[in-house]
Amino acid sequence: MTDITFGTDGWRSTIDTDFTETNVKLVTQAICNYLYEKELAQKGLVIAFDTRAHSERFADLVAEIVARNGIAAQRMETFCPTPQAAFAVRQIGSAGAVMITASHNPPVYNGIKFIPWYAGPATVDITDDIEWEIGTLVDEGSAEPPEDRSIGPVKKLDISGEYIKQLLSLVEKSIVERSRVKVLFDPMYGAGQNVFMRTLHYLDAYVVPLHCHLDPEFGGWLPDPSRQNLSDLAKAVVDNKADVGVALDGDADRFGVVDSKGVYLTANEALTLMLWYLLTYKPTGGAVARTIATTHMLDTIAEHNGCRVLETPVGFKYIGELMRNKMIIMGGEESGGMSIAGHIPEKDGLVAGLILIEIAARFKKPLSELLANIYKELGPCYDERMDVPLTEKARDALMDRLREAPPRALGDEEVVQVDLRDGVKVITAEGSWMLARASGTEPLVRVYVEARSKESFDKARKAALKIVKGK
Repeated sequence: MTDITFGTDGWRSTIDTDFTETNVKLVTQAICNYLYEKELAQKGLVIAFDTRAHSERFADLVAEIVARNGIAAQRMETFCPTPQAAFAVRQIGSAGAVMITASHNPPVYNGIKFIPWYAGPATVDITDDIEWEIGTLVDEGSAEPPEDRSIGPVKKLDISGEYIKQLLSLVEKSIVERSRVKVLFDPMYGAGQNVFMRTLHYLDAYVVPLHCHLDPEFGGWLPDPSRQNLSDLAKAVVDNKADVGVALDGDADRFGVVDSKGVYLTANEALTLMLWYLLTYKPTGGAVARTIATTHMLDTIAEHNGCRVLETPVGFKYIGELMRNKMIIMGGEESGGMSIAGHIPEKDGLVAGLILIEIAARFKKPLSELLANIYKELGPCYDERMDVPLTEKARDALMDRLREAPPRALGDEEVVQVDLRDGVKVITAEGSWMLARASGTEPLVRVYVEARSKESFDKARKAALKIVKGK
């Protein structure tokens, strides 16, 4: 048995080296023991899987272990998005879901994600408890179910119809139907392909699918809807004269978007556009939630509409927690995760895609043009994330130095606020800001910079790199 780290996104590793049947049994048994410890086992467990090689086989193994623990196992009939698994948890009232996925990682990876009973990302206390259970099993040298547990049932579950109905309830069907919007859809060979295609069919949208079949190698691409991975989508949108192109990552919890001109919108830009649309055309009471690394343009739009903004550390688990306890109109993060009021407290790329399609259908204009109009009204915004490679020792030393002596200026702007909740974030009087965060998985520091003018941004970017690199 190997050393397994079980975090918010569960456990991910390479197939046939660490992601083995032995370790999958170990992690599954730990989850079952956790459910018994919390007196939740009687609620049963959903088992779901993505389109990766062997994901379905591992789902069957998980279902077997769950049943041997006397827990009712409800195994999805076919591959599905992570947010659909979360929706299933809420819909049937189960103790949680085990999702076999490695999300946007390369095809040599697979993983296990645990979605708790509240249908959102697992909080740190839950993942710490599961990791403790893993450690206990390793110390005992056995991952077999206790002999006093009876055999539970294994049943097939198809909740796709209910999930699609939920998705349709979040958009204005008449707008999409009237416009006959033309959509390029790229699920990146991932788990969102079937459900999203069916949803768009119900909306009577004209859909041109791209990379919409099973390929465990993901066509040689990463199933990550970032700019560098969506060149095929951008070209196809222009060639087919489509109104919008929507992409989903491997397990469909994150999104990417290209407008009718083939222009890629960053997650920050797409979140800006979606929040503007929701507050302008679908106003409701409540607050907006974003992570500490996400654009402050959301604050500008929220304040313009009389809404509060709640800032969280990086990680959708914090936004999900707010969504469970407060009225959150929209929660978003710069890495491409978002959800809205009335939906599950879990990031859902399909919901983001539907909102963007509705926007394209309503205005029949390039999304980048709509975004430019927002900047014209409320002021421009420039942002960038830079990954600075450093040795682990240098990375830790840098973060210690920044925490002990945060920068007093960013370019020629005075720092008036310092936030040490998650990395080191400094904000100037003019609204420019920099955030430095150590990666928890790679030897690098992520540096985020934003400013409200091009001149300020260029100076802030230069200053941020100088601060981080010490030059």
